Amino acid sequence: MLRRMLLIRAFEEHLSRAFAQGRLPTEAIHLSIGQEAVAVGACFALQPTDLMATTHRGHGHMIAKGADVDGMMAEIYGRATGLCKGKGGSMHVTDARVGALGANGIVGASALIATGAALASKLRGSSSVSLAFLGDGATNQGMFHEAVNFAAVFNLPVIFVVENNQYAEFTPLARHTRVTRLADRAIAYGIPGVQVDGNDVWAVYETVTEAVERARRGEGPALIECVTYRWCGHVEGESARYRSPEEIARWQARDPIRMWGERLQAEGLISAADLEALRQEAEARVAEAARKAEAAPLPPPESLTEDVFAPEPISLYRPSPPPPATREVTYAQALWEALAEEMARDPAVFLMGEDVSHGGYFAVTAGLAEEFPGRVLDTPISEYAIVGAAVGAAMCGMRPVVEILFSDFLTTCMDPLVNQAAKLRYMSGGQYALPLVVRTPGGAGLGMAAQHSQSLEALFTGIPGLIVIAPSTPFDAKGLLKAAIRSNNPVLFFENKLLYLQTGKIPEGEYVVPIGVADVKRPGRDVTVVALGSMVPLALRVADELAQEGIEVEVIDPRTLVPLDMATILRSVLKTGRLVTVEEGTLTHGFGAEIAARVAETVPHRLKAPVRRVSAPDIPIPYARSLEQQAIPGEETLRTAILSFFESVQAG
Repeated sequence: MLRRMLLIRAFEEHLSRAFAQGRLPTEAIHLSIGQEAVAVGACFALQPTDLMATTHRGHGHMIAKGADVDGMMAEIYGRATGLCKGKGGSMHVTDARVGALGANGIVGASALIATGAALASKLRGSSSVSLAFLGDGATNQGMFHEAVNFAAVFNLPVIFVVENNQYAEFTPLARHTRVTRLADRAIAYGIPGVQVDGNDVWAVYETVTEAVERARRGEGPALIECVTYRWCGHVEGESARYRSPEEIARWQARDPIRMWGERLQAEGLISAADLEALRQEAEARVAEAARKAEAAPLPPPESLTEDVFAPEPISLYRPSPPPPATREVTYAQALWEALAEEMARDPAVFLMGEDVSHGGYFAVTAGLAEEFPGRVLDTPISEYAIVGAAVGAAMCGMRPVVEILFSDFLTTCMDPLVNQAAKLRYMSGGQYALPLVVRTPGGAGLGMAAQHSQSLEALFTGIPGLIVIAPSTPFDAKGLLKAAIRSNNPVLFFENKLLYLQTGKIPEGEYVVPIGVADVKRPGRDVTVVALGSMVPLALRVADELAQEGIEVEVIDPRTLVPLDMATILRSVLKTGRLVTVEEGTLTHGFGAEIAARVAETVPHRLKAPVRRVSAPDIPIPYARSLEQQAIPGEETLRTAILSFFESVQAG
């Protein structure tokens, strides 16, 4: 323990000097000098197979868990030899080989990820335990509440270790919470809460060991508050004027390394000379790591775009002829079959969400709980916890399929989607895969007004690391959902509510629709219409009507928004010279704008007329049916847009 604490201290003190000398490529270094006892005491209570998630102040935790010091130093120096290839840096450094689930720049996120890892352990029947390090400020985050409640409800083997270092950034404890004994927060969740001297490494070790053993016996989570102090500022380079020199001196007098060293000497286990030798050993080890880091190469330019997505089976992206479509089913039934088939095929697949055992709001998952006992989980109304736990479980090799009741509610779980699922692979330099699916119904037309009727697909297409799918037919819904579940990457799967009862034919046997391949739903020579989701059947109806007037419309369904099959769209535009996009989302910055821009950049000389965009106006969806119908693009609006090409020709 003493050796590891000294190594952490030497590592952090080196970084403090290197930062002051301008040798680090960052303005954000968060050091844990003075908190070494928490990191070492907690991590020494874990087994090698146990997992740990930490915070932006995570260097000490990583070293305590056994992370490679050379790789850590190189990462913080931004070098190619870093643990994360120079892509994560100080706040996101990780070493998956030692059971680390990553340092995290989002306050409170470690609780969600560790909870998901514990869920994976429980579903697999594993004996591994997860531990989340958090700061005192994180206990005020909604995601902390959702994670602890979720862990308590499912009785998960996870320990929440709160490092109460007296300040949430610059704000003292008493000014950011009325509950200043943070262990008391456990009462609200019905779990044990213990406060311990965070500067006493042995007390931390014994307390965490007891909680870990309890969790391993199947007795659920615990919250441990470790009272400690950070000697340095929230971030290197700050003035620290919010703390007095006397306060800092009082805590430095309780230096956890000095206290442990004195105890070992008092018990005759080491001498003063031994202690000094260990200190010099740590400093030499850190100096060597720094020397290697400074000599290491910078990341090569080609690595910039690597590790955004995990490698995939080629079958998920290469089109192959499906079996004949002979059986008529609804869109909802097609989704049910995809879920049932994938759950039967792969025991790592499980479902999670609000009321999913009863089918969810639109009854898509009804009956699956009976068919797959223990793998269809009804959750609290906690979107952060649902998606955050899915992220942690996916990092541990499970394949969660979660349902967010309405796509409007994606805004209540943006962090685990945008900052975790989409980025953890890249930030870790490819150490993790995130095979998870978020199913969500969207769209208007049911009189549910502005907060249950949005079409938010375009909002997520600009988030690197997310696959975005929006099928329009039962055939595509089943085949793409199966592909999404088999993908090694996070997938947002949008299901338009108006399509659930639409019918169509699907094959009797096994098939998968490839990701990133658009479908020409109707060939035509005069106009290309790129339609999204519920606008596909609308476009097909308009195309059939216009065919009677001698205008042949080619209807293309992208099916997958990310990755986008622009080749199919461009081939069509080269043939027709005219393009209309139609979507239920809003006009400004809509998906159609991206299509139009790419076509204009690539083949502007082949366009016979400017691109037409059909969409909802830039308004929230209203409640009154008469207003709602005006907010959703209709057949007449699309028809008018298409005919405008030919009216302008005739006028000319």
